[in-house]
Amino acid sequence: MKTPKSLRSGKRGRVIASHNHFGSYESEYSAPKKARTAAQRRSSASFGTLAKLWRKLTEAQRLAWIARAAESKSRSRFGESYPLTGQTYFMRINRLRASFGYPPLTDPPPRRDHIPNPVKALVITNHGERIDLNLVLAEPPAGDIMVFGAAPASPGSYKCFKCPCLGPLPPPVGGLIKITSLYVKRYGVPPVGKCVFIRIRPANDGPRDRYVQFHTIVPTRQARTSQSASA
Repeated sequence: MKTPKSLRSGKRGRVIASHNHFGSYESEYSAPKKARTAAQRRSSASFGTLAKLWRKLTEAQRLAWIARAAESKSRSRFGESYPLTGQTYFMRINRLRASFGYPPLTDPPPRRDHIPNPVKALVITNHGERIDLNLVLAEPPAGDIMVFGAAPASPGSYKCFKCPCLGPLPPPVGGLIKITSLYVKRYGVPPVGKCVFIRIRPANDGPRDRYVQFHTIVPTRQARTSQSASA
């Protein structure tokens, strides 16, 4: 049973402290019932590989990462954020690069300018035998961008609280970016009448930009497009 507690997070013994949009709580640890997915196993392997690489860096390289990390902040937790450690920043940058198939960096990357969000709408089409999810571009992407998505929600939903990363933004084709395969790979084909949430966030090397969110309802076969709402 979840019990409201003071602000804290993490695991101690069999007690896990965490928080959600309702506030802080504690719960008893229970072992996962499902086997780890292939993506989770790849993520763990990548984490271990980068941890070994960090130990192989020269002292000068590690000090350079520490200096750059002091300019970045952790994700806000309970309304507060803190400077990152050099190793945490090293892992963040290189795990993100691995998502795009780039090799790891042993030195901090050059500072990059802000990457604008190129997406202006999410459009879902239903041609009977196929449901497609497309992002409409306002301009060509100017850098690497990540796509996040939530499981199909009930109509009338305007917020989503769990929106995992689906992968890098695919290349555009004629002003559209098809994200059907990214979404279906994780959640399957979204049912007609359900609400689909998609988030877009530039994958820059500095402070993380806030995501841009789109949501729309999966139309019936007769409705060929559905306009999106953004937040």
